[in-house]
Amino acid sequence: MPNAALRLYQEHFADKDFERIDLFALLVAHFGVRRALYPGSFVHVSPSFVIPSVTYVDTDRRCPPFFAAPTIRRLVKERQCYRGEPEVVFHSADYRAPLDEPDASFDLLISQWAGPVSQACKRYLQSGGILVANDSHGDASVAALDDDYALVAVIARRGGRHRLTGQNLHTYFVPRSGKPATRAAIEQTGRGRAYTKSATAYVFRCVS
Repeated sequence: MPNAALRLYQEHFADKDFERIDLFALLVAHFGVRRALYPGSFVHVSPSFVIPSVTYVDTDRRCPPFFAAPTIRRLVKERQCYRGEPEVVFHSADYRAPLDEPDASFDLLISQWAGPVSQACKRYLQSGGILVANDSHGDASVAALDDDYALVAVIARRGGRHRLTGQNLHTYFVPRSGKPATRAAIEQTGRGRAYTKSATAYVFRCVS
């Protein structure tokens, strides 16, 4: 049905106030993002409203027809806030396996509720590029312990809007228990530690 793709996006993101367009707009404004990789994206196509080139990766069977739907291409063009033709690429693949993308070819890596994206897809992020990760599966916690990443900002959502700050970053990822977090423990449990202070999302710069 021609509107099935639109309904899928509406149900999972728009109706739940979960498009997060302003979050991606912040990354564009602060870091000049132009080309993003979004592993485990499902049908969250809203980054393409503000980022000219986005490559999505997922194994869900609903994704290939969604990204191929002309209605979704039209949706992106109607809502884009940049000049030029949007580039929307989709890989029906497990992001943990090698992707058909060149190494160091993206300036943003998106990790949202999808597991160890920061580690599995680090190779595709250019030096100086940005990783935005939440800690639902401990991915931000792992990135915080990885010498290839440096925390440069945190993002909080208040009053329905995302806010970015680079202040007092040393106060994040401090375990409440006082015991240092370890990558092995985080990867084994698949979740981050309890910290004295947390954020909606964390922004790291790739320094490798």
